[in-house]
Amino acid sequence: MTLVLIDDDATQVVRRVPQGEARREATLRDLIATHPGLLPVYDLDPSYGRLITVTRELAIPGVGFIDILLIDENGRLIVVECKLWRNPQARREVVGQILDYARELARFSYEDLQRQVSIATRRQGNVLYTLAQEAGGNLPEADFVDRVSRDLAAGRFLLLVVGDGIAEGTKRIGEYLRAQPGLAFDFGLVEMAEYRRTDASGTEHLIMQPRLLAQTAIIERHVIRSEVAGIAIEDIAVVPSDVVRTASPLPRAASDASTRWRSFVGRLLGEMRFDDPGQPPARSGGTGWIRVPLPQGLYVNVYRSSSAGHIGAQVRFPNAEGRALFDSLAIDRQAIEAEFARQGLAPPEWRLGDAPEIVLTASSPAPWDDAAEAEQRGWMARVANQMVNSLRPRLLGTERELAA
Repeated sequence: MTLVLIDDDATQVVRRVPQGEARREATLRDLIATHPGLLPVYDLDPSYGRLITVTRELAIPGVGFIDILLIDENGRLIVVECKLWRNPQARREVVGQILDYARELARFSYEDLQRQVSIATRRQGNVLYTLAQEAGGNLPEADFVDRVSRDLAAGRFLLLVVGDGIAEGTKRIGEYLRAQPGLAFDFGLVEMAEYRRTDASGTEHLIMQPRLLAQTAIIERHVIRSEVAGIAIEDIAVVPSDVVRTASPLPRAASDASTRWRSFVGRLLGEMRFDDPGQPPARSGGTGWIRVPLPQGLYVNVYRSSSAGHIGAQVRFPNAEGRALFDSLAIDRQAIEAEFARQGLAPPEWRLGDAPEIVLTASSPAPWDDAAEAEQRGWMARVANQMVNSLRPRLLGTERELAA
């Protein structure tokens, strides 16, 4: 396929860049994220509003990373996967991948999505709504949240697979899509052809030609959801063993430590922020530690120990039920450790025993001045937030599976 550029002086034939020599997937992803208007979304549905890039590489726990998440000003979600089409297997794999993302997103609440967006963008608050407002959206916040929540519950998304060339197999892909139960989605295969031309000055120009090669009508299915209100029982928190062993036996020292701790923890709780909007607030558990509630009756115990000279965060898994939860999280250990690494944190330790633990510690020798305590609060807040980001959605997923 060629393009012909005609002006008053000359005619120039511009040939397409052959498949395999075009842009790499990451480069194609970045181009679309920067210029979402390249996508022929309005050919699929003219009712879409202005397209906004929410983020690249949105983590979907247990599944992977969405290449690009877009939203329009009215809260309609668009999931984009970029693929260089080298063989039929690549096509089948990427279609299966984007459907895995759609199925997992359909299990998300708005709070789940808000948490993952906050992690990816490193912005807190209702980032989706803020982006829509900045793009000219005029929905009230409550209506916007309801709209996105309904679409999540129904699996109602626009799924776009974008590649440098799609030669055949669209009929089989359509049959594969129709076999997917429980979702209501629109799907498009987009070919992003690349052309390059060099002008008289030797400057190379890039020309991108998006074409919608295949699409499905929205596939509506009956989805039966059973939502039974549960009863949350708050267990007594387990004090980290370090705190128990290093508690001062001197009444006066304990009183001084308690006074210092009350001042410290008041500031820590005021500074602690969570990406997950559904996360309950942390609470002071006693001198030297606070607890951050998790699902399934668990807690992140955040503490400091003057005798041991370190600060830490610990999740303890008592009894048989706790060990089963620990084992289920350990299956995803590599992904969890990678999530900590992306935030510049060391990987937590996975300690086995009668009551397994997930623990992260950092050296902080006493005595502590104001500067040292400020560093402690910053570390504790970051680690508590990441513990919640990594563990809470996985524990909630296990909770839903048990209730099903």
